[in-house]
Amino acid sequence: MATASTPTPGPQPPHVIIIGAGISGLVLAQCLRKQGVSFEIFERDESPTARGGGYCLGLHDAERLFADALPSDVPPLSSTCHLLPLDLPSQLIVYLPHGKTLKVEDTERTPCTRVNRLKLREMLATNLKIHWGRKAVQVWEDEDKGKGYVRFEDGGVVEGGSGVLGVGGVADDNAVRPHVPLMPGCSSVKLRQFPAAVVAGNVVLEGEEMRRQMRNGYSAYMAVGRGWGLFVGLNRILEIEEKEKGSGEVKGVKGEYYWLMSEYDEGVADENHWTRAMTDEEKLARAKDKVKELREEFRVVVEKTDVEGVKSSAWSMWYDATGIEGINVTRVVLIGDAAHPMTPARGEGAVVAIRDAVQLSKVLSTIDTTDPAAFKKTMQDFQKEVLTKGSEAVQAASEAFKGVFQNKTPMAWGWEMEPIQEVPPLPPLKLKAAR
Repeated sequence: MATASTPTPGPQPPHVIIIGAGISGLVLAQCLRKQGVSFEIFERDESPTARGGGYCLGLHDAERLFADALPSDVPPLSSTCHLLPLDLPSQLIVYLPHGKTLKVEDTERTPCTRVNRLKLREMLATNLKIHWGRKAVQVWEDEDKGKGYVRFEDGGVVEGGSGVLGVGGVADDNAVRPHVPLMPGCSSVKLRQFPAAVVAGNVVLEGEEMRRQMRNGYSAYMAVGRGWGLFVGLNRILEIEEKEKGSGEVKGVKGEYYWLMSEYDEGVADENHWTRAMTDEEKLARAKDKVKELREEFRVVVEKTDVEGVKSSAWSMWYDATGIEGINVTRVVLIGDAAHPMTPARGEGAVVAIRDAVQLSKVLSTIDTTDPAAFKKTMQDFQKEVLTKGSEAVQAASEAFKGVFQNKTPMAWGWEMEPIQEVPPLPPLKLKAAR
């Protein structure tokens, strides 16, 4: 007498613990949500605004970047553009010495969007349950049980039910990286500071002063001096005044700008370096003295900045982590800044982090946790690919930073910048029509 056969169980998907609700962590969570993979996400900050939004990000070719991996209830990336509610394309202009000027702009041929980081995080947090105020202090694995664990500062412990931990976090304070298992003979993973001395500041501009800055570059611009550069970016629009209510024509505009003055400096990691030794007053005075080399319209943001607007901490730009190639992956995976911190010279850090998260979600949605050997190999192959591609991006960003001071044509927001003969006047400002 024939008996019904017992159906063969399919692959058992993992339960994923995500440490860090930064860009890569949020993208991973949304991708897993769409694919129906179980996850929890933990963030050390007490709230979405506890640390401030951070500076803007240049994302290119958004359609292919997210590859239709986000749930349908997540708003479009265009809703996070820092120029809203103004109807202007994202645009960056670089002013090199000897009169050479380069531009990249959001067009059909070169699609790119300059996004406000806080708006992007809000978009990516749509319908996610985030455990705020949970700082990870330890990660470990139990091979016998096939599970991974995270301990938090408050003493709580969570378990990666099927043994997967997707980890993304800021480069200079990642609590998980030191606990990642390493290959025999490898030393611990350590950050290495990018050799750039930086002074940074914020300033609010309005009226004609702001219009002049927007003419220099709607989103941002960079003016290069003798061995140093000044990057100026619009972070967000604060106020808009219409000429007539409902007309859509803008009479007045007020916005928050930030600036970064940087120069290549091999000695920046020294504890006695001037970026650490100087007071904010001295740093600002140094910056104001340097900008005297530039044309008047490039000096405004620095000259209008007061001491309170200077970034008080010793600003550093991390670009890589030594020893990271020795990671012995089983259930702990590093993505984003946790895996490949880099200088923002090409605007690639967020793009690479998003790609990491999208790819990891695809791996996790199909991986079989019931086969330990296959599981481990799949995760190791993924981590190797992330580190290889990340290393290439890190190197390209490093070369781009140096190349600006060598009068080379830079890449920005995914595209090679194009030379322009003359910067056109700022068009009449209008509000973007609702769709």
